[in-house]
Amino acid sequence: MKNINRDTRAVVISTRDDRARERLRRIETHLALAGFRNVEVMQARTPERDHFQEHGLPDVLQGRWRTDLRHMWGSAACGLSHLDLMKLDASQLPIIVFEDDATIHPQFFRYLAPIDFPEDVAWDICHLSYHNENLGSAKHPSGVLNRHLVRCAPDETPSTYSYILNQPVFDRMTPLTEDIDFQLARETERIHSFVIEHTPPLTMPDFNLPSVRNDLDDLYWQENNRS
Repeated sequence: MKNINRDTRAVVISTRDDRARERLRRIETHLALAGFRNVEVMQARTPERDHFQEHGLPDVLQGRWRTDLRHMWGSAACGLSHLDLMKLDASQLPIIVFEDDATIHPQFFRYLAPIDFPEDVAWDICHLSYHNENLGSAKHPSGVLNRHLVRCAPDETPSTYSYILNQPVFDRMTPLTEDIDFQLARETERIHSFVIEHTPPLTMPDFNLPSVRNDLDDLYWQENNRS
């Protein structure tokens, strides 16, 4: 893929606490094996760091978040972390974004290199793999761009555990009215989103570990539903 290589900035979103220690250890190993050379671990937004309890939810969160669903505060905070990256200036892009539960194939860059967009195709986000079969070429043949690239199907969630951000999309994503995966699925007319279809997958979530958002949601569910 043009302009994407081992030196492209890669950002790992993580709470960087004891609960994330195993996820971070795993993904840092995967990144090293795949040959990433420009990696930073970004401190995830959390309800505690953003002082949801004292100050309420940020104005950028609307819809479901304004109904005081405290057990979903983790998903809300994780969405804010992605929005921080989605507002970067175009001069700071592209970047590769991972949530810290992502697994990365050791041949990531060898597989990615021949996959590319035609010159006349504008794209904002390219998800590095998918586990929702409705996004694949078999279920969404009209979205096929070429052998390995499929345009995201409307209302089908691609998941943001791993993606390349090519253009700022903050203004097209806000206000955030629901979990960021679902909002992306609703905005396919405004945000040019694609998925990479490749066997083996370039990335996948580690289903044996809780994701950043699920880990935070579980924590705040317990805190706000004590018997």
